[in-house]
Amino acid sequence: MRIEADDYAGAAQERLTNANLLYESAQYSFALYAAGVAVESLLRAYIVRLNPRFDTAHDLSMLLDASNLRSIAAPAEYEKISVAMSDLFRRWRNDLRYTSNNRLRRHLKRKKLDRGIRGDFLKENCRFAIETAAIIVRIGAAKWKQS
Repeated sequence: MRIEADDYAGAAQERLTNANLLYESAQYSFALYAAGVAVESLLRAYIVRLNPRFDTAHDLSMLLDASNLRSIAAPAEYEKISVAMSDLFRRWRNDLRYTSNNRLRRHLKRKKLDRGIRGDFLKENCRFAIETAAIIVRIGAAKWKQS
């Protein structure tokens, strides 16, 4: 079954809601995964609108380039998207769906994303990833409705 652009756009909003619910339940690794999937869904919506036959791997950087958001968003909006994507890239990986919270903690430590955080650095990184995903989805969804 082919997924339509509007289906991807709707899924972006739903995955962001899922990420928040999972975060509230302390399911941090899957909440972080859902935040990345929210962004991936949004980018795929834009891409499929341009090319309905598009299908590719879960490379957020490549999806951002192919989405054409750079030409759709205002320069200040695209700058926010770029910064948020950079922050999300440091934390999100497609294989998080197979990752326990303990493995994710080790991953974040290796990337030195535990530095300067008081309390639970896994929880804080997850909160931050959801927040950055929300920025991207909010700007992208607004542009989606305008086009």
